[in-house]
Formats: sequence, structure tokens, C-alpha cells
Amino acid sequence: MNVSLRGAAVVALALALQACVTHPRPLPGHAWSGKLGVRTDAAPNLPARSMSGDFELSGTAASGQLVLTSPIGTTIARARWSDPVGAQGVPSTIELEADGGTTHYATLEDMMQRAIGDQLPLAAMFDWLDGRPWPAAPVERAADGRSFDQLGWHVDLSQLADNRLIDAQRPLPKPALHVRVKLDAAEPAASAAAAS
Repeated sequence: MNVSLRGAAVVALALALQACVTHPRPLPGHAWSGKLGVRTDAAPNLPARSMSGDFELSGTAASGQLVLTSPIGTTIARARWSDPVGAQGVPSTIELEADGGTTHYATLEDMMQRAIGDQLPLAAMFDWLDGRPWPAAPVERAADGRSFDQLGWHVDLSQLADNRLIDAQRPLPKPALHVRVKLDAAEPAASAAAAS
């Protein structure tokens, strides 16, 4: 290998390693991390599909950040939203960094469609991950308090206390969507940042 090719290989390797270790700090607010699995059932002319990896969600529904990491630890997408407007505090700036570029979106749902291949109610997930329904939408609670239905989703919290697992299913519209979250620890992002 000549010197110029060897130098190019070293630079490429250094850039690849930097991409693997660069991980943005959590935003102030609440922070959750863990494993995320998303599975979509097969539908006419569409095969079943699934994705899994690690995630870190921090901030708030009005101003926050979601980092998705591959099973081998490479950051594959980073979403950020901010500049809330209106009584509901809907973010007006929503962007996703993925595949070497940054794309802006009108809604969190559209951004999640691009990030994971389907729309997840990201604003509601801040409450769901805390084991409670989102206060901004109607809810039907199960009599035993271990699950609820909201925004077309059935959220099962029966394994949250013991195993830190949350299962959520959206049967309609077809194809059905299944989401499983295995939480690590929940702690205020500001405290985590101060401790590092």
C-alpha cells in the first residue's frame, strides 16, 4: 500500500471511530435510556419489518432530544425539537440528523416516521415512560391500573415495576405496530450531566 492510500485509510478509520464514540449529552429535563424494539406486522404488498437498538430520550415534549443507537453502539439518528409555541407548547423547530444530513419536519410524528419507519406519539411517550397516560389526550384505564388505551394505542405497564418493561400496541390503522421498551434508569438529565 503506498503512503497516500495508507494515509487515507488512517483518516477514514479515525472518522469512523469518532462517529462511533460521539454521543450528545442529554438535555435538561427528564432523561430515559434503554432498549427500543419496534415491529410492524405484514400487510398486503408489505412485508413485516422490525428494528431495535438503544435509545436516549431527554428534555420535554416541547423541547427535547432523541438519540437512536445501533446494537453495536453507533449513533444512527439524532432528533431535536425546540421553540415551543401555543398553549400546548408544540415545538416549531424539529430536525433529524441521519445518513450524514439534517432534515427539518413539521411534526414530531413525521420526524419519527423517517427515524424508525412509523409514527410514534413522541410527545405522549414522555408520560408513558413514567408509567402514566399523557394528560393532553383522553384515556381509558384498565380496572387493575396496569394498562390504558390512548391515542389508538394499548399501553401495558404490568411489567414496569418489576422488569422496567413497557409494551405498547397500535392495532389500527393496519398494519399493526408493536413497541417494546426496556428502560435502564430514569434520572434528571441535569443531574446526570453535573455528575459527569
